[in-house]
Amino acid sequence: MDYLHSEIVAMASRVEEDLRKAVQALRDRDSELAKTVKADDQKINAMQQNIQYTAAVLMATQQPVARDLRELVSAIRLADNLERMGDYTVHLAKTAIKLRNSSWPVQFTMLGEMGEIGCKMLRSMTDAFITQNVQAAMECAELDTRVDDLHHKLMALTLSNLKEDPTLAEEAIKLIRTSGFLERLADHITNSCELVAYTVSGTQTELNS
Repeated sequence: MDYLHSEIVAMASRVEEDLRKAVQALRDRDSELAKTVKADDQKINAMQQNIQYTAAVLMATQQPVARDLRELVSAIRLADNLERMGDYTVHLAKTAIKLRNSSWPVQFTMLGEMGEIGCKMLRSMTDAFITQNVQAAMECAELDTRVDDLHHKLMALTLSNLKEDPTLAEEAIKLIRTSGFLERLADHITNSCELVAYTVSGTQTELNS
């Protein structure tokens, strides 16, 4: 179980590091940095498979009950959430590459802010998981509303810009899709916070509904 916990923390830290790189690549229009994020995706997938395999073996051989069983179930679901977060991070990196020569200053700032909040949420969720702190998990989930607000503002602004210049449609779609990916990344972090609460209390709690 200690090994499993350490692997989850390592996976979460890797996703957080890649998200920070993707945000920096977007801001600096740094294609090479963005490519390193894409390259890390296979490592994150391998970490997910290792965590889920380890949890499955423990469930099959140790016949856990009560909290031990909840921890193993949560580990499998956490690894799945983290893998999806990694996918959304790659999408942000791809946007940094595809739109490196474009001029969307306000939207790029919004995407960067959404990414930064995502990093903060990931760090807080990981800390809550390590300490099994339900209150910290709940406070982390509350940050999801800030990401939602930024997503809605970015969509509204981009659609307004598009009315003024319809030739920007392809780039506008990429921006809105990327914003949506970051919004879903925050949702997956919130889901992970719910898993922390479930592990500790044994009760399914919907945070930030």
